[in-house]
Amino acid sequence: MTDPGAAVPGGAPARDDLTARVFRALYAQFDLHHVGEIYVVTPKGTPCFTAPSLGEIARQVSHHEHPGPPA
Repeated sequence: MTDPGAAVPGGAPARDDLTARVFRALYAQFDLHHVGEIYVVTPKGTPCFTAPSLGEIARQVSHHEHPGPPA
């Protein structure tokens, strides 16, 4: 008897990729980001800042162009 999991190299990554593709297809108005062991979902076009420290994120935010308030 063969191991059914052996047919898909890596097993979980292929399923994770499919899950992300389905999510993106169903929720096209959102951006999906995979960070370590978690997923982060933001409205499409919303800036997403990542860094190993809050100080580095603060620098990214301060250098990012901020749009004016909605009219």
